[in-house]
Amino acid sequence: MSYRTSGLIAALVAGCMISLVPLDAQQQQQQQPQPRQTKYDLIASQDAACTEITNVKTKEHLTALPATVVEPKRTAEGWPDLQGSWSSGAYRVNGIHSIELGLDPAGFVIQCQDAASSMGSLLVDPMKGMIPYQPWAEKKRMDYLAAMYAPQRRVDTDTDILCFARGVPHATTAGNVQFRYLPGYVVIFSNDLASRTRIVPMDRRPHLSNNITLFMGDSRGRWEGNTLVVETTNNRDGTWFDKHGTFHSEAMKVTERWTMVTQDSLYYEATIEDQTVFTKPWKIGMSFDRAKAGIEVREDSCHSGEQSVDRVVRAGIRAKQAGLKGYHIHVDLRTGKAIRPEEQKYLDESGQPLGHSYAPAVPDEALINKK
Repeated sequence: MSYRTSGLIAALVAGCMISLVPLDAQQQQQQQPQPRQTKYDLIASQDAACTEITNVKTKEHLTALPATVVEPKRTAEGWPDLQGSWSSGAYRVNGIHSIELGLDPAGFVIQCQDAASSMGSLLVDPMKGMIPYQPWAEKKRMDYLAAMYAPQRRVDTDTDILCFARGVPHATTAGNVQFRYLPGYVVIFSNDLASRTRIVPMDRRPHLSNNITLFMGDSRGRWEGNTLVVETTNNRDGTWFDKHGTFHSEAMKVTERWTMVTQDSLYYEATIEDQTVFTKPWKIGMSFDRAKAGIEVREDSCHSGEQSVDRVVRAGIRAKQAGLKGYHIHVDLRTGKAIRPEEQKYLDESGQPLGHSYAPAVPDEALINKK
């Protein structure tokens, strides 16, 4: 099951995992009004209905390039040989949902997976921190998260569900990448969903004109010693860094660096610059392991018009009709509180049901102005 699929299921099914307060109990409590969120119980902990917790990971991503690394094998033209398939799947933090927080704990309710194995930050500057958005940009990001909580239109869902190309560096932080060489070019193929193949010129040719923007940007590569450096400009502003409203502007420049640490592992680092949106440049770092012999990165198609997206939107419309509003914020399944203390204020202000990162399923009797 892909992480995109699990994200959709979490949005669709998480509400069905809750138990609603019985209607007669609600009627008994009418004389003592309660906060809105008490109408819905917390989502059960991820192991409530599981006989076995799977996907436990203990390997930690590197946060900097080690002082001593391997001397890589070289191709006939003298390039360090990075060719082959690489995966970050063995490492503890997964950035496909959020590069700042990892996967949404609510998603593990239906997968019986170890939540702690995939939670955490991929940022290495600021170390294990958050993206340094300017105040206006942080507000815009929260608007995106509010729309995702109870979407009223398709465009309110995240860019992965909409089948947009992931862009750079999201195509890499999704966790799987493959390198192939052509004369004068490095080909970078990223799997899963709407990722695209990048054919990167290595001859230091200039970038495209500034009036051209692309979902995957315009990449130019070079070698700095044994490190592959790829600079990507001309980025279209419709892509995010993950599924969490992490937008950028068309002024963004991404500088990626791949370096082999051993013959079977490499360190990836990306520096993001965008003076329009961020207060300063910032970096993410990840580790990748070489895939076993015979394993290649596969293509995973995505198409628009999926009915599951419509169901997500219908659920959001029902939530709004019931008077629910909130933000798609990661919450602790045990306490219902925001994992990031800084975000608790948004949960408190919205009055959203305690413990839900998406709007919960709404019964007919909870609808306002129902026919």
